[in-house]
Amino acid sequence: MIMNGSILPLDSIRDDFPATQDFIYMDVANQGLISRTTRMSFEDHLNNRLHGINDELSQLADIEKTRARFARFVGADKDEIAITKNASESINIIANAIDWRAGDSVVLCPQLEHANNILPWLQVKALHDVDLKLVEPDNGAIPVDAIVNALDSRTRVVALSTATMVPGFRTVTQPVAEACRRHGAFLLADGTQSVGILHTDVNRLGVDGLAVSTVKGLMGLYGSGFLYCRREWADQLKPAYLARFSVDLGNAPESAPILNAARLRAGAPRFDIGHYNFPGMIAAHASLGQLLEIGTEAIDKHVTSLATRLASGLLEAGLPVCGGPPGDHTGSIVAIGDMAALGGTQEVAAYIPSLHSYLAENKVVASTRRGLLRFSLHLYNSEEEVGQVIDIVKKWSN
Repeated sequence: MIMNGSILPLDSIRDDFPATQDFIYMDVANQGLISRTTRMSFEDHLNNRLHGINDELSQLADIEKTRARFARFVGADKDEIAITKNASESINIIANAIDWRAGDSVVLCPQLEHANNILPWLQVKALHDVDLKLVEPDNGAIPVDAIVNALDSRTRVVALSTATMVPGFRTVTQPVAEACRRHGAFLLADGTQSVGILHTDVNRLGVDGLAVSTVKGLMGLYGSGFLYCRREWADQLKPAYLARFSVDLGNAPESAPILNAARLRAGAPRFDIGHYNFPGMIAAHASLGQLLEIGTEAIDKHVTSLATRLASGLLEAGLPVCGGPPGDHTGSIVAIGDMAALGGTQEVAAYIPSLHSYLAENKVVASTRRGLLRFSLHLYNSEEEVGQVIDIVKKWSN
């Protein structure tokens, strides 16, 4: 594996992830592993809490360091990042900050989105008489051409995933971004299944917003997340909720009384609500540091190579790999099964739970979603593991 131009033995990485010694872990799309480094990063914070030491100024400084580090991680500016508790909250923040008018529309492909990138738009529809323009998948992929064709002067938001939770294909966002700019629409991407695993540059993607949880590819904890919101948009949007860290009171302390209308913070930090999940943000700072040290382009290359080999091996074993032979759609997720099950109208094939159970018996951790069996990879997976999984699947098949 390449790390910033030099060779880093994969064993050195795996040693920092104890779970890799016990299982073949291919379930990052459900929950990523954390490293020893990340586990130890918030030890001091917990010890301070244990002994009643409350250094709030230092903790708030840590938050800003993490905000800045994530901004660097995705190619954004620090004032384009809000601290949230997960991707779901980030999506809801944008959904409730738009000044909706009856007849506005939102474009999305619900068969390929997590429920938490569908429910906010259903609520917007109910509350504001907004139209939902629903497009069908294109052979399991986000249908870029159909989305572009669905945009018009009333489109306010396009919601999509940079990589779907299942079957896990990469999404080509640039044509959608260009169409959104032409129509003045907000392009909101759910990056939960890609950020930390696949190289992410918000400027190259062209998105206006990017919602991320730390628990998957970012190798962090539950209850923490980030929202990127392009500065030009952030300054136009009005948060649905306000709290002390949403407003700019200059050098006044947190406890200062607010007797009149307060000025919103510039950029995305206006969406910060209440106090922060300090352990989660400290952990994220540590895991982001590890990812940056290795380099996300190297990680992307590594996991894509593994996914390519896994998909090819599963095809050789006679299994229906979603998307067929690996190609431009291949990222870090490989799924098998009948993609007709994605819509929820077809029963799950009997072999899916059978193979899932067989893999578990052989200490391979994967998951099933919407009738498909999903393998999802990260930097700590190895070629040897991929070969072992292919062999296990072939034994089950025979």
